[in-house]
Amino acid sequence: MAKLKSILGYIVAVLSMLIMIAAMVALVLELGDPFVSATGLKTSANYSGGEVVQTLEHGTYQTEVHRPVFDALIGEHKKGFIQVAWRPADGLPARIDEEIDADADGQADFRVELDTATQQASLTPLSPNVIGLEGIYDLGETLAIRVKLENPRR
Repeated sequence: MAKLKSILGYIVAVLSMLIMIAAMVALVLELGDPFVSATGLKTSANYSGGEVVQTLEHGTYQTEVHRPVFDALIGEHKKGFIQVAWRPADGLPARIDEEIDADADGQADFRVELDTATQQASLTPLSPNVIGLEGIYDLGETLAIRVKLENPRR
């Protein structure tokens, strides 16, 4: 009887490993998208930059202003960021000089000057909540910056 339990245990272990390998292959091949969609899971705004709240058209390109992100596991952080993206990358001018209203109050919160060829940027804060430039990101078809912000609600 002990030998039978041992054999059944090994069979269950091997089958479990095969199921896990098949599940990983399915996720890698993006067959897991329907499963993820069904669960209601979303990519964290700390990774994705948050939802786009404003799109400004400039002819050959557009500016996408994301929502300010202060998300924490519970509540909000004292500091966060806002992501601003320009797309498509092949339609961008050599230099972008734009004022951005981060909190949608009708007043510009910062001014960004971006050299798209060298991907160098300078930031001029126009609001006390703006801390500075966090980074410049080449996302393929999009060129984005993140600007560090103080949370006005904390």
